Order: sequence, then C-alpha cells, then structure tokens
Amino acid sequence: MASQSKNKSQKRRAIETVSQEESLAPLLIISCVVLVAIVSVLWWRPWKTRSHSGAIQVNSRTGIAKDDATIFAGYGGSASCRDCHPNEYQRWQDSHHGLAERKVFPSADKDAFDPPRVIHHGSQTSEALDEHGRFDVVTMGPDGKKSFEVQRVIGVDPLEQFLVHGPGGRMQTLELAFDPNKKDWFDVYGSEDRQVGEWGHWTGRGMTWNAMCAACHNTRLRKNYDEHADAYHTTMAEMSVACEACHGPMKSHAQWQQQYKNTKQKEPARHRPSADKILDTCGSCHARRGDLTGDFVPGDAFFDHYTLNGVDDTDLFYPDGQVRDEDYEFSAFLGSKMHAAGVRCTDCHDVHSGKTNLPGNALCMRCHLGTFPKAPIINPALHTFHKLDSTGSQCINCHMPVTTYMQRHGRHDHGFTIPDPLLTREAGIPNACNRCHKDKETDWALAAADKWYGKKLDRPSRSRALTIAAGRRGAESSQAALLALLNDSAQTFYWKSAFVRLLGRWVGEPAVTTALLKQTRHEHPMVRENATMALGPLAARPDVAKALAALLNDPSRNVRIAAAHALGASVDPSAPAAKEFLECLNQQADQPTGQLQLAMTAASRHDENGAIYHIEKALQWDPRSAPLRREAAVLYGQLNRPATALSQIEEACRLDPKNAEYQFLRGLAATEARHPEQAIIALEQAVRLDPHYARAWYNLAMMRQSTGQADAAMAAFRNAELADPKDADIPYALAVMLTQMNRPDEARKAVQRSLQIRPDYPAAKELLRNLGP
Repeated sequence: MASQSKNKSQKRRAIETVSQEESLAPLLIISCVVLVAIVSVLWWRPWKTRSHSGAIQVNSRTGIAKDDATIFAGYGGSASCRDCHPNEYQRWQDSHHGLAERKVFPSADKDAFDPPRVIHHGSQTSEALDEHGRFDVVTMGPDGKKSFEVQRVIGVDPLEQFLVHGPGGRMQTLELAFDPNKKDWFDVYGSEDRQVGEWGHWTGRGMTWNAMCAACHNTRLRKNYDEHADAYHTTMAEMSVACEACHGPMKSHAQWQQQYKNTKQKEPARHRPSADKILDTCGSCHARRGDLTGDFVPGDAFFDHYTLNGVDDTDLFYPDGQVRDEDYEFSAFLGSKMHAAGVRCTDCHDVHSGKTNLPGNALCMRCHLGTFPKAPIINPALHTFHKLDSTGSQCINCHMPVTTYMQRHGRHDHGFTIPDPLLTREAGIPNACNRCHKDKETDWALAAADKWYGKKLDRPSRSRALTIAAGRRGAESSQAALLALLNDSAQTFYWKSAFVRLLGRWVGEPAVTTALLKQTRHEHPMVRENATMALGPLAARPDVAKALAALLNDPSRNVRIAAAHALGASVDPSAPAAKEFLECLNQQADQPTGQLQLAMTAASRHDENGAIYHIEKALQWDPRSAPLRREAAVLYGQLNRPATALSQIEEACRLDPKNAEYQFLRGLAATEARHPEQAIIALEQAVRLDPHYARAWYNLAMMRQSTGQADAAMAAFRNAELADPKDADIPYALAVMLTQMNRPDEARKAVQRSLQIRPDYPAAKELLRNLGP
C-alpha cells in the first residue's frame, strides 16, 4: 500500500508542474482532416452540427443553444478550490478521480518505458520504449506495425492505459496497459488476440477515447462529433475527474470567496445536493448505460440523461442481480437491499478520496449492530461460520464478491447479494462460497449452506432469481410468476423494470398488455421507460397509442425519448419529444449501434434510402459483429429485400456458427428468398443447436410439409409440441396437415389439443366443426 501511495504522489507532483493556466484551459483536440460533404438522407434531421469548438448544444425543451465557450465560462478549475478547501483538495488529488486522466510526464512514466519492454500478446509482439524522452509503443496499427507516441494516461492503479493520436481528432486507447505495481505490460483483452478491423481492436471505434472513455475520465466533456466528416472536436472544462465534475461549475463561488471572504458579507445561498442527487452524479459514470444527451451536469436527474442497463433477457447481469459483464456499480446497487433501505454512496465512501469511511467489517457493523433501524442485527461470530478475522469472515467477501475486468482490475459487486449455491445448481448463477473454495463442487457448498442456514436461504430473492432465469429461457410458466412479482409491492422499481422487460416477450397476451399499460404510470422513470419499450410492438393499437402519446410529455427525458421511439412516424417531427429522440440518435451516431438506430428509425418512416445508408455505414464500421449482421438481416427483410437479408444472416451464422437463433432466422430468410432446401438445412441446424427451440421445429415442420416430406414434417411437429406444449398454433398446424392427408381421426385429436390450450381459437373451432364428431 505504501508503494502505491508513493507512486500516486509522484504522478501528482509531475502533474502539478503544468502551469495553472494550462491546466484550466479547455482542451481542444485539433487535427487536419479533409471535410467531405455528405448530404444526409434523413429528412427529419432538425439541425446541422457545427464542426469546430463552438459546436452548438440544442436543448429542445427550451430552444436554448449553448456553445462550448459559454458553458466553460462557469468553470474555475480545481486549483481555485485548493486554498479554501485544503483538506478536501489533499484527499482528492491522489485519488483515482484526481488521477483519472493526465498528460504523460517523464518523471511519472519513465519506469513503464525504460528499460524497453517486449510484450507478447496473442499472435502479436509489441514494444514499449523511451525514445530520448518520447515514450513510444510499437504495435500493429491500421497500416501495419508502427511506432505510436503516447500522449496521455488514463487510470492509475491497478493499471494504466495510454492514449495515442488517431485520425479525425480521435484519440485511441491502446489495448496494451501497464501494471504500476507489478511493473509489467499486458493486454487488457487477455488471450482474445484482437486484430485490426475489429470494432474492439485498439484502432477501432470501440477504443476511441472521445466516445468510450473521455466523458468519465474528465470534467464536463463535450464530444462534439461531426457526423458528416466523421471527426471529433472534443473539448472539456478540465482534464481528470476534477472538483467541478461532481460539484458543477463553481467559478462564481470561487470569485465571490476571493472578493468577500474576509468580510461579514454572506454569500448567496447555494443549493446543496441531496444524497439521491449525489447518487445520480456517481451513477453518471459508474453505470452501464446509454447516453441520451452527452451533457450531464451535477444536480441533474440521472434518467434525464441516461438509459440504464439492468437485469433483463440478456446476460449482462446474472438473474439474481450480480454483475456478469463489465457493468460497474450503479445498477447492481439500485437492485440491492442497501439501496432500498436508504443507504447511499456517501454513507460508505469518502466523496473526495473515494476510500471507504471505515476499514473492513467495521464499516458494515456500524449499521448492523442495531444502530440503523432497517438493518438486521448481526453477530459475526454466529453469522459467518468462519474463524473471526479470517478471509471467510469478511463481509465483503461473501456479499460483495470480486470480478476481475481488464485482466487486473478486481471490482466488488455492489448488489450485496446473498451467496446461494442452489442458484448455481439450478440457474448457473455464481455464489461466493465456490468463488473462494474453487476446489469444491457446488453440492459441497449447498450442503454447507443448508446445514448452517436451513430454510433461511429459501427467501423471496431466491424465487425471484429462478423466475427471471425461467423468463430468460422463454418458459411459459414464468409469465404468471413474472406478473405476480410485478404486482408485489415489496419489489423495488429496479426489479419491476426487469419484470417488465422480460414480459415484453408476451406483450400480445391480454394480461401482459394490461399489466404493462399499468406500469407506464409507475412512479419511477426506469419502470415507465421499460414498459414503454415493451409496448412498442403494439403501438398501432388505439389504447396503447393513447398511453404512449401521454408519455411524450413525461417529466423524465428517458421516458419521452422511449415514447417517441415507440410511436415512430406517428409523432410530429416538430414535437419536443421527437426532437429529443433525434438529438439522442445524433449523440450516438459515431458508433455502429447508433447508425443501426438511425437505420431503424428511417425504416419506420418509410425512408428506404435512409435506412440503407445508415445500416451500410454501421456494417462498414463493425463488419465482424454477428449481432449487427442479424439486425441488418431483419431490417432488409422489412425493406422487402430478401436476397440481401439472407446474405446478412448467413454472414452472422458464419461469425457465430453455434447460435441457434441465427440459424432459425437464416431459415426464415431462405424461405422468403424462395430457397426451401436452404431453409430446411438452416432450421435443422437450429434444432440441432437447441433441441428445445419450439418455433424452429414448427417452421421446420412447415417447410418439410411444403416440400412433400410428410413423415419428417410430422416428426418435427411432435418435437415442437414437446418443446412448447402451451403453443396452440403447433397442434393446430399439425391438424391442418393431417386433414390434408385425409387422416381425420389424428387431425381431430390434434385440433382438440389446440383448443385445450386456447379454447377461443377461432380457426381451430372451425376446423373441428368441419371434421365432425
């Protein structure tokens, strides 16, 4: 720990050699670019982006535009805080926030480059070396292996990443990083061996600092992306996460204090943020989220600027809320009992150093000794079943397990979940017991947990996790359980958002539609937003359209944008919410996913040329993405271009050959393109990859029937029924085929099975009448 502290202090002293004037000046990244005029095909684009540091920010709710100079005029810089707040400044300056980003200095960074290092990573070999005071990394770039001069450093411990100049005002983040404690270089992607041309290679858009890193490593960053030139003119108020990154612009406060601090005159009252507002500020960077505006300011509401990723039908999070992918802390914390009980970031962390307020178990026991009304009293000696002061008796090791990201960065899960080996056995959810006892089996941990805690572990959070796991699999039985959880008042907004997203799979079911419409009036914007997105496929229904239209004037921007997205072309382009939605699309236009959204929006407005323009740009920017190819196939299918749709989904299958859904979609695309043999091959591959894929079996049966393979079709229908015994369409389709084959008795039994599932099925009723008794 002492060596780490010394290392940070050395870096801070090096940084402070920069003049105060330079450190406070807004940073403008300038590069020589050829501006190519590209005429946008989107008729609804509300304005043109200026291509210099005076880029315009439009607030569509007020019509007020602010340029960079106007915004940055309110910032005084961290140095202006130091004299009046020396203790706070001292705790901040060597913190992870204070050293979030900085320029390269010989006194701070020489040990990473001298002596020269050879780095072996994957199939590649790179070098880091000191070229007479200029730090270079020799590695594979767009034009082959070259030497790149390091310009800046992001992060301080346990790893440092380096930035180099790229084209069009970009700075690119090298995938090679330096561990200042172990004094070695490594690839943050481990053995992935990413190559030039991949989105996630250091030369790709996934490692472009302007879009992916800068906003959370600096203060009041303005990305200033020029879509027409595909260039950045990025500016900021101050490098690193400085005082005003959390306190907001404070120049006027500093000036007032300088002028009147020795007088009796009182400064006009300043609003002090609540604990929830501080949480929103922390969450603006410590969250897996989508940026809606690119201009969050401390004091703003989180959901006015971001859409938050949480537990849903993806694998970003485990069904019990634990982080799986690189999800940071905010989402998991919102789903925790700590957050529900009123705990906030500053209850545990010093806001200036970022360190915990007390060491070890002392921090947790501050509340769990009976001093906090909502915290259960815990006796550590009886609770952990481990020796006191051992690794197993530390609260965080069981309730905040560590996941390592970027090969070296271990992060504690802020979901404060309860280790439950049963969830590991039933749903593949990791538990802290086996994370520590890696040499033991899950059943060993389950036996110990049952012996120690018994029925105490059979708690609502366990059944909730199992229901979510079932919902992700699409199990019909989970629908009723999810609806019950949605109506459970004990479930917080975070979890209700998860239930809403999962229920979107059954949005056409009357009970689900009614429940989702009710959630559009929930008190929390995260629930309203997710309910809005889930209802999107039914936006043409009058009752749904009316509910969504009301949300165009919702108090929270994330909901307004979701409503405008769901309603599509039916929204007046001049309406405030429609403008906000399009501003959001423009904010994300520098990434393939943003171009995909622009393509989908163009298609919804029947602008075929616009849709093709944007989807092709997305594919050009990320040609090796199987999910993007999948979305392109769906889009081209909507545009009635079956041959192109088929080629796109075929490429997705090539990139991800073990994905059953892609093979299923390949079968559908081949059917649309009138290639029945190819369709059968693809559907057969889908059911080989996933024998429980009911819709794939169903479509395979239909294709076999259409090509005269009656017996094979019947076998596929039976497998479809086994895979999803609650789908009335499957036995009905089988009954139709049996009727055509003049096998009325078997047809009658099949249609009766269909009516048992759905008694009001009109087509099945008619077929049964025609078959007779």
